[in-house]
Amino acid sequence: MAIFVEEERQQGIRQRERNTGTTTGGIGPLILVLSALILLAFITVPAGAIDNGAGTTNPTVIITDYTVTPAVLLPGDMGTITLTIRNTAESASQNENSGITTGGTFANSKSTDINVFIENVHLEKNGVDVLTGDFDRLGELGPGQSIPVTFVIRAPEKSGIYFPEAWIDVKDGRSTRYPLTVNVNTDISTQKKPALTVSQSQPERVAPGDDCTAGIMMVNTGLLRASDITMVVNSTTKSLVLKTPGRYYTEHLDPGEGANMTLVLATDKNTPLGIDPVTIVITYRNPDGTTERQTETLGIPVKGRADIAVKSFSTDPVRPVPGNAFTLIIRIENTGTDQATSVRAMLDSPFAGTTTSFIGSIDKDSDAPAVFYLQTTKDGTVPVNLTVSYIDDFGPHAIAEQATVTTSSSSGMVPVAIAILAAGIIAGAAYWYFRIRPGKRHGE
Repeated sequence: MAIFVEEERQQGIRQRERNTGTTTGGIGPLILVLSALILLAFITVPAGAIDNGAGTTNPTVIITDYTVTPAVLLPGDMGTITLTIRNTAESASQNENSGITTGGTFANSKSTDINVFIENVHLEKNGVDVLTGDFDRLGELGPGQSIPVTFVIRAPEKSGIYFPEAWIDVKDGRSTRYPLTVNVNTDISTQKKPALTVSQSQPERVAPGDDCTAGIMMVNTGLLRASDITMVVNSTTKSLVLKTPGRYYTEHLDPGEGANMTLVLATDKNTPLGIDPVTIVITYRNPDGTTERQTETLGIPVKGRADIAVKSFSTDPVRPVPGNAFTLIIRIENTGTDQATSVRAMLDSPFAGTTTSFIGSIDKDSDAPAVFYLQTTKDGTVPVNLTVSYIDDFGPHAIAEQATVTTSSSSGMVPVAIAILAAGIIAGAAYWYFRIRPGKRHGE
């Protein structure tokens, strides 16, 4: 009976141990559980977990752009295809987590963008001959970086549109397949849209201070209508001013239609010489609602003009004496806006001597003398005619002036000599009469 009771007691103890998860030697399993928790505290999640914020993914590359050169190939011609390959690493990062808190979260977390290793870049022909081989083991591409890859191709002998494919394989990531378009001698790439061509007409030259007229002609050389056409004219030189409106509006121009505008511009003395630009900005709307903008430049050729005039006449001596030599000095000034060249003065007078004086050039706001060496052949007031010729950017010019030269009269010397002689005779006669006449005694 005692043996039965003891066996029943042992069975009850074993049942309680099963319910509580302990044994009569329960310290051993408890130590194992604590040891496991301590080890977990030092476990680091293996590298390679890639997270883009929405879940786990792998790094890869994309083709952001490609260029076919030339844009339209002729049958059998060679060309190039350039791919722009970009790393998508902005959204591919490597997370390293370590440590577990009481709530079951990681105590430390580190996120790092990773490079992508390009294993192979291949161009699948699909009708186009690819003359360049594959690019194997191109290397690593950093986060956000791009790299160009160029293939040499040959167009097929038949015209058409061809679609070769770019294949890019990366290490431990997703491969990329991207279709390309190659145009071989077809006009499908020419988009039908309007195109405004601008022609200009302007004077050959404009002198500072003068007005000028320029013409603008717009023609729609495209294939569709251009609408809401606005032209804005703006001079970039302060002393070149529009006298006509600076803004023009045309509702529309159909293909082949044109519109004419006439501009009048005013200059002043300070307008710089050379080609003075006038900016023309044209905006118009395509049939699909998009807006086009183009800028043209109208060049106004501003060239200086000389303005020659006679400043003064003078003689040396002031009143030449007939029969004697004298010098005639004529000062010529330039009051224009540019230099006068090949300046020459020619004298038409009854005097003997030089008739031409070569001056050369006269700068603006300057003067120069024309010197003539003459012989007086007449007395009184003698008229002379002067002609000055010169050249500037507008061509040859000439001016004519008249002047007079006053000489001393030679006949005026005779009365003076007679008067002096008469005075001498009278004085001698008086001296003889009062001092030495015969019969006069001394002291009388």
